[in-house]
Amino acid sequence: MKIFDVKTLIYQTLDSIPELEGNIYPRYPEELTTYPLAVYSTSHVTVQRNADQEELLTSWSFTVDLFCEGSPQELEDKIIDTFSQMGFTYSAVDQDLNGVSRVAITFYGVVDNKMKHVYQK
Repeated sequence: MKIFDVKTLIYQTLDSIPELEGNIYPRYPEELTTYPLAVYSTSHVTVQRNADQEELLTSWSFTVDLFCEGSPQELEDKIIDTFSQMGFTYSAVDQDLNGVSRVAITFYGVVDNKMKHVYQK
């Protein structure tokens, strides 16, 4: 059994938000010139394996760095709401980078690789 690829889910979910379409990156671009844009990163660790050493549960955390000119609140709420409905919990921090707002939203969840369910960490 393969682990569920949350990276694909993140990209597809962010790309479904019209304001971000085409401005989603798995690593920082050389220049941040088009806003809004999102940069995401992921990490995961095994929670449970079965007797055949198949990974049943995987703990995922991923961060979405959102950059906007002006207030990012509406877009931040959309992203949080979308991933929260999937079962992920989150924490968020923000800062003003000389006129550009940055919000770092970190999501957490345990994914059942067979059932494709997300459980709160």
